[in-house]
Amino acid sequence: MKVQHIIDDLESVFSKQPKTKDYDVAFACYSEDGSGSIEIDYVEAFDWDEDEEFFLIPENCAKHYEREAVKYKAAHFVEELKNIKIENFSEFETYVREKIKIAKDGSVISLNSPMWGTGVHDIEKFVYFYHGKERA
Repeated sequence: MKVQHIIDDLESVFSKQPKTKDYDVAFACYSEDGSGSIEIDYVEAFDWDEDEEFFLIPENCAKHYEREAVKYKAAHFVEELKNIKIENFSEFETYVREKIKIAKDGSVISLNSPMWGTGVHDIEKFVYFYHGKERA
């Protein structure tokens, strides 16, 4: 999944369900226990690196990446992505910062999980991006 896919997917959702513009933004993965349940984390920030990779950062972790914590609504999130003026930004590969650990020296270690899809949860009012292993 690339940054442009995030934008395109959300704009498609907005056109079909305008209320989703005010939904929160999250990411989800299937639990490792094989039960088929889904684990949800809300997005608090995003970041990118010189390797042309884009990362969603979960709640309570923005400070570790020197980012401002934001309670994103979907429309605001899309606008923020569109306003990034970096060459080829829309083609950056997308990941989720997962299993974040803070070392004793203050450095941050995380597993970067690739994103692969978009969903909507109308009852809880959030849009989300799947990451990690796809369900078999």
